[in-house]
Order: sequence, then structure tokens, then C-alpha cells
Amino acid sequence: MLTVECWDGQERTVDPDRTALVVIDMQRDFIDEVGMCAQLGEDPALLRAIVPTVARLTEWARTAGIRVIHTREGYAPDGSDMHAAKRARRPDPDSGPLGRFLIRGEPGHDFVDALKPETGEWVIDKPGFGAFYRTDLDKRLHSAGIDALMVCGVTTSCCVQSTVREATDRGFTCLTVADACAALEMDDHDRALDLIASEGGIFGGVCDTTDLRCAAPARKVDGIELRPMTDEDGPRVLEIYADGIATGNATYQTDPGTWAAFDAGKLKSPRIVAVDAVSGEIIGFAALSPTSARPIYRGICEISIYIAAAGRGRGAGHLLMQRIIEESEAAGIWTLTAGIFPENRASQVLHRAHGFRCLGRQKNPGLMPEIGPFAGQWRDVIRLERRSRKAGC
Repeated sequence: MLTVECWDGQERTVDPDRTALVVIDMQRDFIDEVGMCAQLGEDPALLRAIVPTVARLTEWARTAGIRVIHTREGYAPDGSDMHAAKRARRPDPDSGPLGRFLIRGEPGHDFVDALKPETGEWVIDKPGFGAFYRTDLDKRLHSAGIDALMVCGVTTSCCVQSTVREATDRGFTCLTVADACAALEMDDHDRALDLIASEGGIFGGVCDTTDLRCAAPARKVDGIELRPMTDEDGPRVLEIYADGIATGNATYQTDPGTWAAFDAGKLKSPRIVAVDAVSGEIIGFAALSPTSARPIYRGICEISIYIAAAGRGRGAGHLLMQRIIEESEAAGIWTLTAGIFPENRASQVLHRAHGFRCLGRQKNPGLMPEIGPFAGQWRDVIRLERRSRKAGC
């Protein structure tokens, strides 16, 4: 028996002999950069980001003796198993570099390379959102003596949630693994999880892979060192901040201001810079701003992470995020907050990878100044927070 502590603080047991891990729709059409979602104008970055997490989870399940089941959404080439309502919503055009969208046998219908089923693992081809719709999954599970499901995959707000609801109505106990699920938008993902866990877990429990003690991926980041920020770093920090402002996708701010203003608006510690180990140049920074002067809110801070153009794609953001989380918790800070433009997918992926959840989408809180591709437009902001399990209560 395995014991899992869910988000609601309740412990649930997992019996490997009676449990299956259902990996939902980790297909190229949803996840690939040239798949259906991308061809239809969506950005699947948040979906791609969970592939390593799902891979770790499936390996953990195999090692624990838990059956792994993979589902694929798709249809017969002649569309005979597609009902009229879906046919009416059929994307147009219906093909791309990976073939006809969601048609069985086409490259886009297949699983991503990192998540191919192993020999003996079930593959459930489903013509609907839920894994039980017009499939034999229910019969196969009962024949195998399985009455509990762990669920992960994409998308949280559609096929994952649909499968969990169907399973609950059929008498299965469900556990949704949150950080191994994703939606195209962070707010859709987290609202779906809130619904699953609502009313005392009406559709089962919700946990993270860390609650299952799945091994964290080893982040291999070479050539970058971290150290505390000093006043002497001020000019370079403001330069990186100015570069971020110039992208038009980081902040409503129009200029970085003075070092005195920056220094006054941030906590003295933790403040961290990432340094190229060869050149010695600062390539990124992380700092925290208090959200209120009232003592009751002393443990809530807003996080700022900026990476220079030359330092992007090297893992500096992940290193900075991990370090500032550790140091903030050691300092007794219990909640980190962030506001991110919906179009800033890289920042959303970074925050999501380190345990931030979406509080919601704030509609048009500010008018973008004449900077970047959204100049002069009212813009939404995604509000995120990370609640520590170590600091506070």
C-alpha cells in the first residue's frame, strides 16, 4: 500500500494491485509544435512542459506495479464514429504537417516519442473526450480487478476532467495528479482542478507528483552560478530590467527607474543574480516585493525574475526560481505571487514548473503603453500564487 497526502490534507491509500494510471491523450496533435493545436493558432507550450513529469510518473507507476493505460482521442478515417455535434465543430482546415487532425493512423494521432506505451500496456482509442465513451475501458478495468484510477495528461479542462467524471459515476475512486496535467491556459487548468476537488473531493483527490515521492528531474545547468545581489550589480540589473520592458510582454512599466527606487521597492533579502561562469556577466536576477505594509501580510511577496536575452534558454530562470523559493521559505515567507500576461508563455511555464497555481484571469486591468506588439491595447493579467508547505502555517 502507498499513502498519498492530497491537497485537502487528507491521506489516501493507493493499492497497486487495484489501481491503474490513466495517461490521457499525450498525442502529437495536441502537444507538437506543428500539431493540430498549433495549426489552429493555439500555443501548446504548457502542454509540452508536462511531458517530462508524465514520463517520471509513468516510470514510478511501472516500478510500483501499477498498471499504465494510455488513451488517444481520434476518429476513423471516414469519420463514421464522429457524432454530428462534433462533426459540426470539426476544425477547418482539417490537416497539417502531421496529417489529418485526430484521425487514427495519422502521425498527429500518435503519442509523443517520450511517452510511447511499453509492451503489454493498454491503449484505449476513444472517439470522445472521456475515456469511457464508446470504449471497452470499463469492462476491462473490472475484469482486471481495478477499482481506483490515477489520472494525468491533457487537457485538464476537457479530456482529463471528462474521464474523471465518467469514472466517478462508474464507481471508481479517482486521484488526479495535478502537475502531470495541463490545459492550453493556466486558468482553465486550475479551475478544472478546483472543480474536481470541490465539495470535499466530489470527483476524488488531487495531488502532485511530489506527494507520490516521484523523483524530481535532475536539472543539468552548466556554466551558471548564483550569488546574492549587491548594490554594485545595480546598473546591470536595471539594464536587464529595461530589456525585459522593451519586449512589451513583461510589465506595464515604461522604464526601469533608478537603482534607489528599485532598491526601496524590494526586500533586502533574498535578492539573487545569475552569473555566467565564464564571462562573469550577470545574465538574470530574482527579487521579491512586499505586497502590503500591514504586518499580517508580511509573509506574502510578489516575485520578479528577469533573464537577459543572452541568458535565455540555458536554465537560469529555473535556477533563480528554485533558489529564491528556498530562501524565501527560510525567511518565513509563506506565499509568492506573480502577475503574467497571457501571451508570456515562457514565464507561465516557469512558474507552473515550480508550483504556482492560477488564481484567475484579471480582465483588462491596465492599458499597455506604446511598447511592444500590444502597444495601446488593454491587456489581461494571469494572477498566480505559490503557497509554501514549509513556511507559515
